[in-house]
Amino acid sequence: MYGEKGLAGFWYAALGRAGYRRLLLLERRLDEALPLPAADDATWVRPLRREDEDGFVALGQEGAATFRGRLEQGHQGWGAWRAGELLHAQWLATGEAWIEHLGCRVHLGDGVAYVYRAFTAPPWRGAGLTSAVHARALAEMRERGSTLALCGVAPGNRPALSPWLRLGYRRVGFARTFGAGRQRRLRVRAAPGSGASLRWRLETA
Repeated sequence: MYGEKGLAGFWYAALGRAGYRRLLLLERRLDEALPLPAADDATWVRPLRREDEDGFVALGQEGAATFRGRLEQGHQGWGAWRAGELLHAQWLATGEAWIEHLGCRVHLGDGVAYVYRAFTAPPWRGAGLTSAVHARALAEMRERGSTLALCGVAPGNRPALSPWLRLGYRRVGFARTFGAGRQRRLRVRAAPGSGASLRWRLETA
């Protein structure tokens, strides 16, 4: 979901060592028609459970402590499985969540869910798993009373951005951070004419 590509990636990696990060912010209203992308018949999409810890670790993105910690915080994980193997995972939080890429916290208003750390096993990228899984997650979010979803993607990372645009997300602004510790600075700018909801707030730790 995060990450820069090409020459821009090299340049922003250098700035990143000085604490500079940026993130494109996107929203999707859940009172609008939901998408209907589906995985193929051999792929099973469902929420992640405690017993899925080993499958999550085998996916190769993060470890068991992270998996358990997110479930203990009440975050909801969703995954795509095939022949007993977890191929894709993504997470949703309400209330508040930590945005690791920016080193800041997002406070979410009532009915707002933050989508983060969508990750697909490399051999399965381009197979539409992000869209298939998130379509199911959006429907579940709406059933639980959510009315808005928020996510973030590094600008310039078109492969990571495309699935969210296809799912009906729209660009609503940018967030930038620079520095470290108590000197860390955060700046959020709304995209012109975006109609951002203002139902969430970012702040440094």
